[in-house]
Amino acid sequence: MKHIWIAAAPALLLLALVACAPLTDEVSCPDGSELFDEYRLFFGRNIGDVEGVSDDDWRAFLADTVTPRFPDGLSVFDAAGQWRDSQGEIVREPSKMMLILTVPDSDAPQKLDEIANVYKQRFNQESVLRVTDSVCVAF
Repeated sequence: MKHIWIAAAPALLLLALVACAPLTDEVSCPDGSELFDEYRLFFGRNIGDVEGVSDDDWRAFLADTVTPRFPDGLSVFDAAGQWRDSQGEIVREPSKMMLILTVPDSDAPQKLDEIANVYKQRFNQESVLRVTDSVCVAF
């Protein structure tokens, strides 16, 4: 068995190096577009088994927590969420999806952490899902 490990070591080292490499090369955008970071956040609206985040609650959260951090703009969509809670139960709930575009290397991740933390505290939520990507944008 010792000989197999020694023979496999270079292949394992190469695999480890590849796994640590960036997932994509530098993104090259087509003419007329530019690179932005795209963030999608998903906010569940149930508190326990009932919809506890009303439309008025959401508008207030958007106005006092989100907009001051991203005054240049964002989009919000109604969504139907489904996920498995910490007890293993499937939970279905009305949700909001927020889409924010920022220039790369901005302080957006910190602001998004703050937004998620405020939402979780204010509305007794376990989590806020965040998806991050690099995209080419043209206005």
